[in-house]
Amino acid sequence: MKSIAEEFIDNHRSFTSREFADALHKKMPDIGRSTIYNILQTKCNSGEITRISKGHFISTSKKKYSYDLTGTARDVAALIRDVYPLVDFQIWELYQMNEFVNHLMAKNTIFVEVESMLDESIFNLLFNRYPHVLHNPDINEYYKYATDETIVVHKLISESPPPLGHDRQASLEKLLVDLFARGISGSILSRSEYRAIYEESFQKYLINQPKMFRYARRRGIEKIIRDFIHEQTCIVLEDTNDRQKNL
Repeated sequence: MKSIAEEFIDNHRSFTSREFADALHKKMPDIGRSTIYNILQTKCNSGEITRISKGHFISTSKKKYSYDLTGTARDVAALIRDVYPLVDFQIWELYQMNEFVNHLMAKNTIFVEVESMLDESIFNLLFNRYPHVLHNPDINEYYKYATDETIVVHKLISESPPPLGHDRQASLEKLLVDLFARGISGSILSRSEYRAIYEESFQKYLINQPKMFRYARRRGIEKIIRDFIHEQTCIVLEDTNDRQKNL
């Protein structure tokens, strides 16, 4: 049986927090504001609704981001877990960006980001197993030596968003931020692709904006990303500072 909140969302494509609260109060007069806030937040996190402006929501079919790593990438993650079970690392690959870009990548690169002080150990581990492994290359070295399925090992930025799943995949929030960072992550893809990447990501998937901007702030590029979103995309960001006040 559907809850009162679920029935309301099913019958309202667009609604305000006030309308939602009034509907719940009619059925449950004693329900508190904090409970209503928690219900809305849970529905946002699950992808059932999306907050498009202060106190204004729409029902949605957005889902959590997921990507099936290639066999090589899964093997790399498994090898690191087996040999260094306590090491903090994240993995992603260039092919997964093909979902968002206009010009598809024909060659794959697997990126392994490892906690400081252990990146060289992981590089040595992978270098002895795989034919093409680079350790912290700059963009010129990357283009000179990279082939298909080259593995790039470099240091993991502290306070990065936590990885996803058993294979420790980098989150979509992290990938979106790293596009604007210095280094390979921000150099391989053409800047002309960024608008499509961001708009497609925000349209299809649940983006944890507070998490994304915390990481962007850690990297010193929050303003750059916010300006890009406001000026070059049609994305409507959450006002995280006023979120609870206006739910």
